[in-house]
Amino acid sequence: MNTKYIIPLTFVVVAIVVLGAGGYLYYQYYGTPRCEACGMIITPEMEANIKLVDVDTNQRIWTCCAGCMLRSVAAHPNVHIEIMDSWYGSAAPKTVIEIRNSTVVSVTPESARLLLGVKIVQGCANNRWAINETSAQLLLQNGYNPSNPLTVFKNTLPNGTPVVTVSAALPGLIQTGIQYVPPSNMFLGSMVIVGVVVLLLSVVAWRKLLRPVATKPQVGGQ
Repeated sequence: MNTKYIIPLTFVVVAIVVLGAGGYLYYQYYGTPRCEACGMIITPEMEANIKLVDVDTNQRIWTCCAGCMLRSVAAHPNVHIEIMDSWYGSAAPKTVIEIRNSTVVSVTPESARLLLGVKIVQGCANNRWAINETSAQLLLQNGYNPSNPLTVFKNTLPNGTPVVTVSAALPGLIQTGIQYVPPSNMFLGSMVIVGVVVLLLSVVAWRKLLRPVATKPQVGGQ
């Protein structure tokens, strides 16, 4: 390859890489639903298990687990929640929770409990939701139900996982609050701008290379 083409080709490659990275990051952080509290990508199972709605804006808030569900109350003090039992899945009624001004108004059924394994071992995969004591015991013993097609986390729970009410768990989880901070639109936009600028530079460099070289007219008869 002629060495004079190396610089414009380098510009093109850099531009493609920067634009591709910017587009990929935008899709990952803004085109894909993520848990507002921790940033975990929301799977179809997570979407089916928990429906969290800010009643002030009627906006659905994405959340990955029962722990992050209550952490999100730090930013949304008035919410309506419908959450599926982690053992029985769709075979049992959903628990309905109403929270107003960051205080629990109602939990239906009242027997529902949060298994807060994150208190023992960090990670959303260590949290579960139980509609009653039987479900809680099965989850503590087995971690998950392999026969439940909507099971989100397939792991055992840490020894000593606390089984707590929503009212007991809410204050501490609100204090933990929202910890996920996605890249800013300004940062992603700057990547696109840089990519476009580099691409324009490559076009300018390429046009200069294709421009005919001016030759001096010969003097005399030869």
